[in-house]
Amino acid sequence: MWVTKLLPVLLLQHVLLHLLLLPIAIPYAEGQKKRRNTLHEFKKSAKTNLFKEDPLLKIKTKKMNTADQCANRCVRNKGLPFTCKAFVFDKARKRCLWFPFNSMSSGVKKEFGHEFDLYENKDYIRNCIIGKGRSYKGTVSITKSGIKCQPWNSMIPHEHSFLPSSYRGKDLQENYCRNPRGEEGGPWCFTSNPEVRYEVCDIPQCSEVECMTCNGESYRGPMDHTESGKTCQRWDHQTPHRHKFVPERYPDKGFDDNYCRNPDGKPRPWCYTLDPDTPWEYCAIKMCAHSTMNDTDVHMETTECIQGQGEGYRGTVNTIWNGIPCQRWDSQYPHQHDITPENFKCKDLRENYCRNPDGAESPWCFTTDPNIRVGYCSQIPKCDVSSGQDCYRGNGKNYMGNLSKTRSGLTCSMWDKNMEDLHRHIFWEPDASKLNKNYCRNPDDDAHGPWCYTGNPLIPWDYCPISRCEGDTTPTIVNLDQINISAEDH
Repeated sequence: MWVTKLLPVLLLQHVLLHLLLLPIAIPYAEGQKKRRNTLHEFKKSAKTNLFKEDPLLKIKTKKMNTADQCANRCVRNKGLPFTCKAFVFDKARKRCLWFPFNSMSSGVKKEFGHEFDLYENKDYIRNCIIGKGRSYKGTVSITKSGIKCQPWNSMIPHEHSFLPSSYRGKDLQENYCRNPRGEEGGPWCFTSNPEVRYEVCDIPQCSEVECMTCNGESYRGPMDHTESGKTCQRWDHQTPHRHKFVPERYPDKGFDDNYCRNPDGKPRPWCYTLDPDTPWEYCAIKMCAHSTMNDTDVHMETTECIQGQGEGYRGTVNTIWNGIPCQRWDSQYPHQHDITPENFKCKDLRENYCRNPDGAESPWCFTTDPNIRVGYCSQIPKCDVSSGQDCYRGNGKNYMGNLSKTRSGLTCSMWDKNMEDLHRHIFWEPDASKLNKNYCRNPDDDAHGPWCYTGNPLIPWDYCPISRCEGDTTPTIVNLDQINISAEDH
């Protein structure tokens, strides 16, 4: 009986306790919310600073640890007395410099600065729109039919309610085309013609600014959204999705900012997304009207040997290294696959010839052996791929050519990204003036000649396929093909 009487009291106490804890729990949950990453909204120009000729242009500066922190403050305009359009991150001093202007503003010019990286808000500098163009903040001020736009803060010749003060954050500046309400037609403006109240502006979609040929391996356009509208993740970031395509490891793949690219031979350009539940998606980019049926604009075509990773190989070798015949590319027996002539129209997947349609280490094929799905055609000889200075003397210590591929076809990694490891393996200061970009060099007097880092964890470094100069009398130490690379050697 006494338990029954106490039950309402206990229930009331439980409810009161819950109400007391509720105000504390809500802020705690909000405090745990992950902060939005905004760096993907900026276009990066490495080793670049902005110089203003007009002393009246304002600048705000403060110490910050990362460029991401600078970007967050720029996007939110937190503590800034102006609308932030760009910022510079001083890597040496860990300092941000925020600007109400960008490189396209009058009285402003770019200048080289090794310790600086310039980030410009893409909304203010892009010459195209994404979707309805709601975020467009460019400087087009002419309508589709060529009429000059009326300034947003003017009521002549048309009265309206789209005042800059009423649409804060929509950047209704000057007489630039805008889409403050997200209308279907895209950015528009009131016109200076009394007979035409308003008209849309002729601003192209970013998916159409630069078209692609073949499967888009050479595409270097500004598209940074997937075909479903998801924002792309920056290639130089590992969140929310970790990946291997680090720009420093692949300097020739065009990994700028978060633009759609095709580094691995997929049917068309793609990108990782900012959606944690969607690792990657394809991008909607139109085909060029003159799209060719080969990709020799990207990779040099060869028929008797392979250059680099052999993506341009168009020879007729049709067996893998041990003599097993290749399966026809248009066949699904004995191995089913989707690397077909229809999906890879520019890769010359004829007959059963060895090819490298997906950016593998070298040409390969599916085999006719049901127990061996894929095999490399490593018996195809490598071409002399060296360029510039195509030979070296002695041990190659003074080699200054422009070759940036290893003997296995891997692209060399930038030297300035590997200096810490290099210092651990040599007892003197390397000549930094010789370590240009990602060219093959011999900074440690290796007896076997020039080499480079690769960025590949399985083959962290390798020698380069450069021959000794004719007439050089220095004895050959050993055949390079007999040397196995170990991560401990360099």
